[in-house]
Amino acid sequence: MSCGSKKEWIKIPDCNTPCVIEVAKDAVNQHNKASGDNLVFKRVIIGWFLEIDDHTIKHRLYIEVINSKGVVLIISIVIVVVTKDGKRVRTLVSSHHGYPDEKDLFIFWNKIPDVNQPCVQNVAKWAVNKHNTDTHDHLVYVSTVEGWYIEAADHSGTLVYKLHIKAKECIGRVRDYCAVVKEEKPLTERIRTLLEFFLIPPKK
Repeated sequence: MSCGSKKEWIKIPDCNTPCVIEVAKDAVNQHNKASGDNLVFKRVIIGWFLEIDDHTIKHRLYIEVINSKGVVLIISIVIVVVTKDGKRVRTLVSSHHGYPDEKDLFIFWNKIPDVNQPCVQNVAKWAVNKHNTDTHDHLVYVSTVEGWYIEAADHSGTLVYKLHIKAKECIGRVRDYCAVVKEEKPLTERIRTLLEFFLIPPKK
């Protein structure tokens, strides 16, 4: 989900205050009810707020949670808090698994739940073909291991995919690659740009 321009948001100076933690825990509870997950709140990593009017504040928080298997995950949540007539109502707008970008923490890479969807497979295969065309390589697409995406803040429908792809070299060796593809949808056709394509070093 797109959350608006970064310039509109104000960074929360201290995410360990009781009020921020209360909002975060409520967001996790609402996420669990909506999704059927059983996530347990751990901590707030970083957050921003956006003042809508005198009674309404929108929060954007990156929260560490623990799933039912004991694995620590990061979720990005957007929750609206309305305070009026002595009452406070919190409404969860969105929640996504993923991770913050290393260069710009405001950017959050949303985990793609199912990389076998035709639209994701289409992007992955296109990336391998585009790489081959640009570099005169001869990789053959094998599969997509996992993937993430971000949406443009201008609500244009532009997506940026980051995909972990397996591809076979001409000698038959299968290796892991990372492809970053920008997909724009100005009208009916999709315009794709290969931003990055590189070999993922094997884990030692």
